[in-house]
Amino acid sequence: MTSRIILWLAVLLFGCQTAYSACVRVTSATTLSQAARNAGYTATAWNGACDTCNGRNIGMPGVISLSSGTFQPPGTLLASSSISFLSQGAQTAFTANQILFRCAVADASSLFEMYATNGDSGYAGMYAASEIDGAYYSYVRNVAVRLTHLKSGAYFSRYWQGRQLTPSDWFSDGTYIYIPASAFSDILMEVFRIDSTTWYGNAYNRYTYLYSQPHGYTAFKGPGLSANVTEGADSATKYEGWPYDWPGTWSLYATGVTFVRGASCRVDDFPNVVMLPLITANQLRQGGTSRAGFSVTIQCESGALSSTNVSTLTAANVSMGFLVNKPAAVAAAQSLGLVTSGGGLTWLLDNQYGTGAGEASGVGIRIFNSRGQAINLLPDLTSYGTGNPRGWYAFKELTTKVSTGSTEIYAGDFTASLEAINQQPITPGTVNAQLQIMVSFQ
Repeated sequence: MTSRIILWLAVLLFGCQTAYSACVRVTSATTLSQAARNAGYTATAWNGACDTCNGRNIGMPGVISLSSGTFQPPGTLLASSSISFLSQGAQTAFTANQILFRCAVADASSLFEMYATNGDSGYAGMYAASEIDGAYYSYVRNVAVRLTHLKSGAYFSRYWQGRQLTPSDWFSDGTYIYIPASAFSDILMEVFRIDSTTWYGNAYNRYTYLYSQPHGYTAFKGPGLSANVTEGADSATKYEGWPYDWPGTWSLYATGVTFVRGASCRVDDFPNVVMLPLITANQLRQGGTSRAGFSVTIQCESGALSSTNVSTLTAANVSMGFLVNKPAAVAAAQSLGLVTSGGGLTWLLDNQYGTGAGEASGVGIRIFNSRGQAINLLPDLTSYGTGNPRGWYAFKELTTKVSTGSTEIYAGDFTASLEAINQQPITPGTVNAQLQIMVSFQ
């Protein structure tokens, strides 16, 4: 009797070992095979998708303006950013070849990247905003947030969706499948204006986003991990594996984004193209310039405040500036030291300065106001309340009121001047530069 029982137990244990396999979370290179290490893959400790584990520098503007009048009809896109899973999917960045999970080769058909909104939070993914397809109410009144999974093109929903991972997403050594961080999708975050006020937690005229509930999550599903996170399951109640086995969390928390509400202004009219007259390299070397004027018109709601001061709960201050929106032009100006003490740019350079074939170098464009004063240019939209050294100007500093009615119209005249950059050799070629006119709360 005893020998038969022992034999039966041995068979049972052996059978369990061969029938069961489970994926594991990888936090150390010791989990990798030599073949995986030879292929260039690495592993290290990483945090899961806790409430405050989101990336911080997600590319959103520092201030998102909410008009108190009619300038922003429902559906107005207030801000957007494509957010990298690798650099901003978590508070600590991943590398593309960092292994996050290991699974058995036999489980190849059961591996998924799952994504959903934060379905158990009324201000971050529980309630869909009917005015915008795919958007959900946020913590801020009149604001909805939409997340798009860029590898599939689908909007995040309260109900889990999945993308099956394939051999192109992973590395296999013949025994195990290794899932690197590069397998997971970047996302697009969009912030919209809505009229509905059914759900919100904050209605202040100035609010820096510190609500810690994320708008959405990226999870990994495989044998033994995130078992009840299945296609169509409600994320409000199905969240096995959170946060430990989920690698991505998408949130405005602690990103520095500030919502300001009040009487606002918007750009009304501007030239699409400003053509500068031809000029020779020798003329530029001798101090010559090529100039062209242009005008900008803005429209303001009654009571709009013209100032570069940081907005408060009672004062929504409006500033104006010219944004250099090509990263190569910003980087080139910074590398040449064409910056102010506040980080603003003093010159507008070619969109591909120093890298494009046939592009002129050693020359740039300065922008002058109607009084002949050179103005500084914005390098980005992350810093507000920083005044002229950064490139922000009180809108009345650059424009003059031309009419008053239900709204007020202001116009400003400017000059673009192509000039030689001091102590830089000039190479003949074309100059193609780009500015974006910005009017924003501070």
